[in-house]
Amino acid sequence: MKSIYTYYKERLIEISGRNRSLYIRSFSKKTGYDIGRLLATDREWADEFFDFIWAGRKDKFTILSPSVDSLKKLFGKEESVAPSSPRSGRAKQPFNAALEREATSLRTLRREAEDIEKETGRYELFVGYPFVCGGLRDVVIKAPLLFFPVEVEITESNIVRISVKKNECVRLNKALVFAYAQAKSLDIEELETEFDSLPRGGFKSIESVLSYLKKFGIRLRYNEQKTVQPFDTLPEPKVRDALDVKRVCVLARFSMANSIYNDYSELERSRIVNDAVEELFEPQKLRRKKRKQSRDENCYCISDLDYAQRGVVEKVADAGNMVIYGPPGTGKSQTIVNLISDALCKGKRVLVVSQKKAALDVVYNRLADLSDKAMFIVDPVKERRNFYSRCLLRHDEVMKKQYVDRFPEYDEVAARLREETDKLREISDTFSEDDGFGISLMDMYYGSFIPGKNSEEYTIYNEMLKDKVLRTMDYPTMRGAIDTLLEHDKIDIYYNFVENKKFNPFIQHLKPDLPIDTLSYARNKFAELTGSRTAVFDEADHPFARQIIAQYDKLSNPRNEKMFIRMLAGFEYPSSYSFLQASKVLFPLYPFARYQMSKKESEVRRQYEQTKEAIADFVSDYDFLKEVLTYEGYAMALGGILEGNENTLSNLRAALADYVKVSDVSLSLHNFSQPEKHILNFAYRMTRDYEQFRSVIIKLLPLRVYHEIINCEKTKKNELSATVDFENIKAHINTLTAELAGVSRKICAQSFEPEYRDMYASREDAKDYLYQISKKQNFWPLRRMMEVFGDYLLTLYPCWLLSPENVSSILPLKKNMFDLVLFDEASQVFIENTVPSIIRGKNVVVAGDAKQLRPTTTFMRRYMGGADDDSDLTLQAALEVESLLDLAVARFDSANITYHYRSRSRGLIDFSNKAFYDDMLRISPDVTKSLKNKAIERIKVNGTWRDRCNPVEAAETVRLLKKLFKSRAGDTFGIITFGMEQQSCIEDAIEKECRKDVEFRTAYLREANRKDGGQDVSLFIKNIENVQGDERDVIIFSIGYARNDNDRVNAHFGSLSVEGGENRLNVAVTRAKKKIYVITSIEPEDLRVDSSKNNGPKLFRAYLTYARAVSGGNRAEIKAVLDGLCPPSVIAKHAELTVPVEQQIAAKLRSFGYDVDTDLGSGTNRISVAVYDKKKDRYVLGIQVDKVLYSADETPLERDVYACRFLEQKGWNIMRVWSRDWWHNAHDVIERIRHRIDAVLTQSSVK
Repeated sequence: MKSIYTYYKERLIEISGRNRSLYIRSFSKKTGYDIGRLLATDREWADEFFDFIWAGRKDKFTILSPSVDSLKKLFGKEESVAPSSPRSGRAKQPFNAALEREATSLRTLRREAEDIEKETGRYELFVGYPFVCGGLRDVVIKAPLLFFPVEVEITESNIVRISVKKNECVRLNKALVFAYAQAKSLDIEELETEFDSLPRGGFKSIESVLSYLKKFGIRLRYNEQKTVQPFDTLPEPKVRDALDVKRVCVLARFSMANSIYNDYSELERSRIVNDAVEELFEPQKLRRKKRKQSRDENCYCISDLDYAQRGVVEKVADAGNMVIYGPPGTGKSQTIVNLISDALCKGKRVLVVSQKKAALDVVYNRLADLSDKAMFIVDPVKERRNFYSRCLLRHDEVMKKQYVDRFPEYDEVAARLREETDKLREISDTFSEDDGFGISLMDMYYGSFIPGKNSEEYTIYNEMLKDKVLRTMDYPTMRGAIDTLLEHDKIDIYYNFVENKKFNPFIQHLKPDLPIDTLSYARNKFAELTGSRTAVFDEADHPFARQIIAQYDKLSNPRNEKMFIRMLAGFEYPSSYSFLQASKVLFPLYPFARYQMSKKESEVRRQYEQTKEAIADFVSDYDFLKEVLTYEGYAMALGGILEGNENTLSNLRAALADYVKVSDVSLSLHNFSQPEKHILNFAYRMTRDYEQFRSVIIKLLPLRVYHEIINCEKTKKNELSATVDFENIKAHINTLTAELAGVSRKICAQSFEPEYRDMYASREDAKDYLYQISKKQNFWPLRRMMEVFGDYLLTLYPCWLLSPENVSSILPLKKNMFDLVLFDEASQVFIENTVPSIIRGKNVVVAGDAKQLRPTTTFMRRYMGGADDDSDLTLQAALEVESLLDLAVARFDSANITYHYRSRSRGLIDFSNKAFYDDMLRISPDVTKSLKNKAIERIKVNGTWRDRCNPVEAAETVRLLKKLFKSRAGDTFGIITFGMEQQSCIEDAIEKECRKDVEFRTAYLREANRKDGGQDVSLFIKNIENVQGDERDVIIFSIGYARNDNDRVNAHFGSLSVEGGENRLNVAVTRAKKKIYVITSIEPEDLRVDSSKNNGPKLFRAYLTYARAVSGGNRAEIKAVLDGLCPPSVIAKHAELTVPVEQQIAAKLRSFGYDVDTDLGSGTNRISVAVYDKKKDRYVLGIQVDKVLYSADETPLERDVYACRFLEQKGWNIMRVWSRDWWHNAHDVIERIRHRIDAVLTQSSVK
């Protein structure tokens, strides 16, 4: 692991030419101000200032004022200048203008320092004095030696005063001291770098500080200067220059962080590694198999979680190291709080780490009364006194408490909860399981109906019961057959073929597989003969012609012919035939009779043969028909030809003409499945016409299902009746879950306290520990306290909430100090900042969102090289990723939380859900149509883009703020820009308005310092780079981009244009809880982004289009934008054989005059039928049909309890309708729905 530690240490580069604690090239308005330029004008004034900050005086020192004479030398004499415009009034004097310019610069610096303190909790505004300049090995040094924490006060008249910040320490430049020690291999472990007071610490001058450093081997050269040197006049030092101390003084922002670097140095020396680090960086070396240990299987959640959140808590308890994906507004902080409670109840210590102070704030506040188990430290220096007082107070509380040995009620409540959950599962199983028919019982109720006794359906049903094949056919077989018949026109093919056969018997007598030439010849020859031959065979001139024609096809057989002639003779000579029959009795007469009859037969044969020959001659031209017709068909054809039957000729002509089509149909029918054939034949037997034929087929499946339901109603009577108690079961589950959370809170509140008391009672150092936490001054640094008495403090406070830097600053570098380390907003923290924290924990949970902001590279150089070409692939992977989340997702199991809570309206989150999360977030349908209050309101102004900002939009932002402060007084506000310049422009506009308008200033200051339950909810003004983790009721976007003086729209979109820049947009558009205002100077079409390499600009234009559509209520455009981002999935649907239950309910309610919408939302959040009240502009009832919910394929607990609870939390009144109830008595269901609607409306009116 040493190589990993070395590379990550280098990536931190706290000691480098880019660290402003070591080298300052220049200042911007947001980073620093050269006080020395002012002090250089008056030596006595300068000495007075340095005495002021060195002594830490409690008064204020004026550094900028019209009354300071020395400043007039710097900024010029008072001479009038012409007014800049007719409205500007009296001309400003050069000196006053200079003062205003300087005060504006200081305002910008102060504002930036305040913003950073809100964001991170770190105070970074210091007077840096004196400066050290020169070279140190290969690093150039140009930075302060001491940092004096100060506050800046600026009046409306531009008077600037500086005061020493209370409860802050004067600090030696740790980065400089550490760099020197590293370069010279010095041991500086005992060197103090923080001082409550320099004079009390024995430091009366710069020389005394240098003497102190010299004791540790740090040698700095100092030639006492009498005057102050402005920063800009310092020559650039070189690497080989000696380190000199200069009387240079600046007011600037300095980050004091370098503890993580120190941890890496220790890790390099000690080579400490734990399982979590090894699994993260070198999983192939982790041969340790996870043994199944006996553990507490309970889940100790202390608050109301949704199903996904609870699943995460359970999975973390089981899996150990994990990644939690938490998209915007899905309750990630709530989940973390319950992970903490679960761990504490199981006797595990927890460390929560986040770069964002706001994220830790939220977790700490949501712990509520359990926050006394947590130690939350933002600034270990400033909060030192508070830390010790908290420890003493907590110690006293724990020692006085009475404890309960165990909580048996937890097991009791948990057992009852399992019982109710089992009941819910049994109901679900009854309706959702397939008992062999092929579908669930619920699907049966949903897809069937009860036939009336005297109806056509009942007739079909009775006939079906007589048909054993249909009566026993399973659902998939019948459904598949009927769907195939309906979808592929097989019904039409069959019906037309059978009907044609009925009217044209030749169709079934054509030979199969006729060659095309044979068929073509037959068609042409038949057409020729029937067209030229008009005479028919003359039967009058040919005896026996009719009889011969009728039997012509059988007379080719000699035996048949002989019998036929005898029959003809008998008919022709009946007396001779009768004499012959009588002679058989009077045998002596038989020979004579036989002889006489033979003569008659010979005459008949002669006539027969003449007639047959005539017939053969007449039909000889039709011999070709033998090639295309079967024997029976040929005989039938000849009969018609000889008789001149026009119907026969027409049918034969049609059969020949349609041969190919008929052949194809015949082959198709041959390929029909047996179930298809059986259903078709059954339906045809029962029908008079095509419509009835089709109707029978459509109704057959619901009637088959009806038959199955009748059987199930008999065999599952008890199980089906359980739905009567469904609502009670849900209510019990909710009640028991709340009870269990209450007991868990009690268990959590007592956790670790008995252990603490035992520790304090048994340890020999207990009195020393109590002495330290009881002191009122001379407090130990927190790191030292933790090194000596960490066991006490980690038991007194088993949960710690710290930034990565504070983890390294406060906690000793000990392996597995905590059982669980939780990282929040892990996508935003560089992985090198997290490794020391991970070392301190047995298991790691990484919470974040890869679709949100990446880490910021501010003040940090990234080292992406250094690995040899043949280095380990896991090492390369660890070096190539940026955030902890990037690497963790490749190493750990993951879980998702997907229920979205933040946005009150879908319009606020739909864009993000579609563009970034593939429509996977679980979002409640809007309970209102927002006819008056749109989720997004677009304000178009005629702004201009100059110097990368838009003053017109800034002015409009101020006007909107003034309006909102009055109209939405209870809401919280945030302003987001797409660049730092526009952010500064708006800040300047607000400050200017505050100076002009007292009422606005009062309202602004109230909002700028607003807190809610200790949590910061103040008005913020940020750009898209640093807004992650914040949320406010109302968000105002100032787009900024506009046409410039050349009437062109800027095509460069800053950080949005880089790879992954679209994530910044995702963060920005998901900050609002209630409403978004978009102030813009352009139309989406003004942006030419089609050729953009990355996706950010394209999504930016799409969002502007979406915002315009939502603001204008253009539903078609909204749908077009969202479908373009994430095309709706195409789901194959069966033909509807019955009207869906929800459509029947909707139709019935509409018939009573209700305003009804259907199919709102998706999945378990789908509302099948929603009843809307226009006066209230809200849906008063949401009806969920069981079949629609069950199709979401979720567990019973999520579907029936958690999802319903989620919708109710979002303002819905939910009613479940069971398909079985509708199947049995639709009228009763409608009445119950109407009664529920009336109850809701009545209750709402009372409120």
